[in-house]
Amino acid sequence: MSPSPPPHAPEPPNELSGRIVILANPAAGRRNRAALSRLAAGLTAATRQVDVLESPGPGDIRRLARDVDADCLLVAGGDGSVNEAVVGLLERPGARPVLGVVPQGTVNILARELGLPRDMAALARAYLANRRGKLHLGLANDRPFVLMASVGLDAEVVHALRPELKRVIGRAAYLIEATRLALRKGPLLEIETDAGLVAAKLAVFTKSSRYGGDFVIARNSRVLTPGLRLVALREVGPLALCRLGFFMMLGRIEDSGLVATIETRHAHVRAPVPVATQVDGDPLGVTPLRVREAEETLDILLPFEGPEP
Repeated sequence: MSPSPPPHAPEPPNELSGRIVILANPAAGRRNRAALSRLAAGLTAATRQVDVLESPGPGDIRRLARDVDADCLLVAGGDGSVNEAVVGLLERPGARPVLGVVPQGTVNILARELGLPRDMAALARAYLANRRGKLHLGLANDRPFVLMASVGLDAEVVHALRPELKRVIGRAAYLIEATRLALRKGPLLEIETDAGLVAAKLAVFTKSSRYGGDFVIARNSRVLTPGLRLVALREVGPLALCRLGFFMMLGRIEDSGLVATIETRHAHVRAPVPVATQVDGDPLGVTPLRVREAEETLDILLPFEGPEP
């Protein structure tokens, strides 16, 4: 009798087949549409039907992901679009299409975590190989997240960020808002975890090793494995953020003397006044916040080479 495969081994490389739907963010520009056309052309064959759907407006990515008839759903957009699609997929009764990510949008940390190529022809070839893993999720007040949920300064930035500024200058908009808000002194958060009580000014619960692009904040976190990590920042003033940014650029945030990193499976965050919260770069609400691992996983397409599931 042959041995059983390891629990997170990729599936056998049978070529992707069935109906493939590429779901595009409503803000996609002409350049992005041309890229999606190249991707669709690379995926089209006699055994596959490929359709590109552009969601009509906010909230429609979730609805389409929940209702569309597809064997494979490729989400073209940033991390917020992927999160919206994940919420929709989890609402589907019965079998769900396999998820794929098409790197677009202001920031796509998940694409970096998975090691996805940005070239559409290369992405099509990788996805046709049908290499799959399991996407492990978190829940923040029962809202699924793929990458992270946070409380404090970065969540306040997400709430305050003007969409038009983000469209014009991209990721620099986050830096401008963070600099402005860092001058205010936020309350101390009380974070109850299964590893004990933690006090911090900013709390990030992460499934991802990266933050804000290619900055590494939790070296051992993986979206393809179970587990959550709390990255707790003790100070959020301008000098503290400059020091933190320096060590983030070096990839050594743990040497900054400003953070504690804790493995946890669930947590409860309280504050003396309401403090902003966010998931995957989108506003969620205010404290209190309860975070835990999700029991469900989603099948996700992986590149030829990259992180092992």
